Amino acid sequence: MTPISIVVLTYQRRDSILALLAQLTTVQDDTLDVIVVDNGSDDGTADAIAAKHPGVTLITLPTNRGVGARNEGLSRANGDIIVTLDDDMLGLDGSDLKRLREIFASRPRLGALNFKITWPRSDIVRDWVHHRPPTDANGTFDTYEITEGAVAYRAAALRDTGPYREDFFISHEGIELAYRLLGNGWDVAYDGTVAIEHHHAAGGRVNWRRYYYDTRNLFWVAVLHQPARYAVGYLGRGLSAMAFYALRDGFMGIWFEAVRDGLRGLSALKRERHVWNKRTRMAVASADAARPGLLYLIRKRLRQKDFSLD
Repeated sequence: MTPISIVVLTYQRRDSILALLAQLTTVQDDTLDVIVVDNGSDDGTADAIAAKHPGVTLITLPTNRGVGARNEGLSRANGDIIVTLDDDMLGLDGSDLKRLREIFASRPRLGALNFKITWPRSDIVRDWVHHRPPTDANGTFDTYEITEGAVAYRAAALRDTGPYREDFFISHEGIELAYRLLGNGWDVAYDGTVAIEHHHAAGGRVNWRRYYYDTRNLFWVAVLHQPARYAVGYLGRGLSAMAFYALRDGFMGIWFEAVRDGLRGLSALKRERHVWNKRTRMAVASADAARPGLLYLIRKRLRQKDFSLD
């Protein structure tokens, strides 16, 4: 069988990671190895994992490195397929691993596969970031989004393309990696037959952080990869959405800081700019053709509290 590694990132969520490991360690799969990266927790997470799950590979970091911690786990993974999970994702089982092997075997140029993410004990989709209506959640399609906490990679694609950009810390690091995968000839896809529950644990979530990084990193994604005309629309949609959320939730000061820092970082990033090649342009255009209309997006923005940009 194709060997699989599961890399789990955890921070300040001892109970969540222990619940996830209790599930994963029951999976009957001789090739499976599980790696946990503790991203600087001080709640006893590392000691609890070592005591209860000594067979798990545990990497402890002294400070919170954001997505850099995920890269640490990826670098230690031995599988030809590498699944990355957040610590509050539950429900991945042996049948899902079998399905992953089948999907990757059927698509030799598949670099990343996104899972269906649902509410706990439900088939109702949540955390939907793909550029099509959520009614498509049970289907399969190519995309240019990567849901970092519920995705499987082909290890060869990561070796070819490189890991996440650590300067992003959190937010939009998935789409930035997806652009690089596409540019290097790999596909990024979604398959609703592989589903996982997101229990959305509160531990480790700083209330201002997403307003800052979801805004700042918009600029960085655009300048690193997007053609100018596309970047204008991307920034217009993203910045206006984040301004709405920040105003609604009392974080406008953070929004302005993020815009300032995003602009300040552009001059250095321009030296790394690598605009989409023809293959990436075609992949993005194909995915965007299924994007819901403006009225749908406005209704979504107005009613949702836990936001994500699409």
